[in-house]
Amino acid sequence: MIRFSAHLGTLFGELDPLARPAAARAAGFEEVEAWWPPAPVADEWIAAVRAAGVRAVLVNADGGDLAAGERGYCNQPGREDEVLAAVRDAARVAVACGGGAVNLLVGRDDRCRPAAAQRRMAAEVVRAAGDEAARLGARVVVEHLNAIDVDGPLLPTPAEAADFVRSVDHDAVRLLYDAYHAARAGLDPVAEVDRVAGLIGHVQYADSPGRGAPGTGDVDLWRLVDRLQAVGYAGPIGLEFVPDGPTAPALAALVRPGGGA
Repeated sequence: MIRFSAHLGTLFGELDPLARPAAARAAGFEEVEAWWPPAPVADEWIAAVRAAGVRAVLVNADGGDLAAGERGYCNQPGREDEVLAAVRDAARVAVACGGGAVNLLVGRDDRCRPAAAQRRMAAEVVRAAGDEAARLGARVVVEHLNAIDVDGPLLPTPAEAADFVRSVDHDAVRLLYDAYHAARAGLDPVAEVDRVAGLIGHVQYADSPGRGAPGTGDVDLWRLVDRLQAVGYAGPIGLEFVPDGPTAPALAALVRPGGGA
């Protein structure tokens, strides 16, 4: 059955990172996820997650200098060992917190080499990352990033990310389907589910535009839930939206019209 995971990179941002797992549990969540690093000291975050009684279903691998525009570096020659180390670090945290998915960003088009060649290189690196993750009891998920918010992502649509995952051809590598990024790419995020259904390993949601809470934009969370269930997805949906103020009032949008959550 589909359930919601609290993304602690966006929710409960009014609190210290180490206080967010307990806040998520108090709000009714049993699962959480996080960007990397989830807190200044990863082991302290692991302890906070365990103490809160929640499970970290997904942790991002290091994506490089995000402030400078990096979104992963699987396509960058000479950085293969960095990718594998980043996956090991994130997998260790996720597995220690009862989860096991690692979100590995592939990278942006460097505009120095053909994009197809960059994707081929990235696929080889992600395949090796899948080996590393599997050895640690984890798996890799690969996310598509829209070309409005991110300049030149190698995988700008769900379909291109799905093709990439197929090219990797590894049991421990799946697709991270992000409804917000699909919407920002000009697609219907509910309809796109059908195109990638068999490859989805994790789902994330924020409304669009604005990356706000459900009901602040055009992406109907409950239509998305229904479609995912219809195609057989039974994993968590990571709530990666940014509340307009404290988190607790924004969570009221998680009550389905007509009753139930």
